[in-house]
Amino acid sequence: MKKGLLFCAAVLMMTGCSIENDMMIPRDVAGYEIFEIEGQLSSSINTAKLTVSVTMPYGVSLDQLEISKIKYTDATKFQETLMARGSVLDLRDTNRVTLHAFRDFTWKLIASNAGKDDPKPGSEPQLYNMNFDDWSMAGKGWYPFGESVPDADKKIWATANKGTASLGRNTTEPEETFVAVPGPGKKAAKLSSQYIVMKFGSGNIFTGEFCKLIGMSGADMAWGVPFTGRPKSLHGYFCYQPKTIDYADDSHKDMLGKTDIGQIQIVLADWDKNKWSNYPAGAIDDQGRFHVINSDSQFVDYDNDPAIIGYANFEFSHWMDAYEEFDIPITYRSDRTPTMVAIVAASSRHGDFFTGAAGTVLYLDEFSFKY
Repeated sequence: MKKGLLFCAAVLMMTGCSIENDMMIPRDVAGYEIFEIEGQLSSSINTAKLTVSVTMPYGVSLDQLEISKIKYTDATKFQETLMARGSVLDLRDTNRVTLHAFRDFTWKLIASNAGKDDPKPGSEPQLYNMNFDDWSMAGKGWYPFGESVPDADKKIWATANKGTASLGRNTTEPEETFVAVPGPGKKAAKLSSQYIVMKFGSGNIFTGEFCKLIGMSGADMAWGVPFTGRPKSLHGYFCYQPKTIDYADDSHKDMLGKTDIGQIQIVLADWDKNKWSNYPAGAIDDQGRFHVINSDSQFVDYDNDPAIIGYANFEFSHWMDAYEEFDIPITYRSDRTPTMVAIVAASSRHGDFFTGAAGTVLYLDEFSFKY
């Protein structure tokens, strides 16, 4: 037995230089430590399989790909034909490259395009204050932005408080104790449906601007803020505590006595008054926002609006004692890039028609887009 072991050891010592690939460690391999293409989404190096895989954005041609970063392993021997930063490759088909160390190593360079709905580099934006932690008070009204934030951030989120605060009410306000994610400075948005003077009002929060009240018959709200992402869904937490509908306009009298309904909507669009001509005059402003004016029955036509690129609608009516997590998938109708996003939430789904239940409450917290 001992003689056999000694013989095997001797054989290994004499043949050590002929050990095959699967026994090699990466530093022995002629290959790449870094390999990146200009404008790529991602790249990966597999030393075991001798492959470099690069993913480019959807629609990018693979025949003129410029190397932006490249680094060879220490074992790679210098050759005049070695690629360098700035080298241009045609990777429409798999490209085979042979590199030399103590033997030849033939690598495969593989490029592919991402799907058309996959994000492009730097195209996974979020919006300011989607966690609803920042609030400030001006006069009698609460506003969903911090006191010292840039002016641009003060134009992301809006509520109807600009109109109702003058009547001594805030239908949307910060919630500091009942939050989805506890911690220092954490808050949630509390939307409360109320009867205000002579009209019913839903608690709401939306991206855009509350422009003005129109007497006691309605309001002008500009929906949308600049946004060019294509998220797959809106994620967050909500807690809904509905009451029985006790106010309704003439067209919704059949809803009296039913449980109130909450709603969250997401609209991704490229509203442009010069591009689209099927809107009432003034419906789309110079900033590309859509003006919802309930007193004029001017609403977004979710089914037929040609400017809508992606849309999602989430409605609910069950009573909740605690927060529930949601993930609302967005359905895309076009490959176009959005210019605006409108996120709109209401404690009473039919509040635009002065229909709902006084006392209904919707808590919202920790919104984020998922890509």
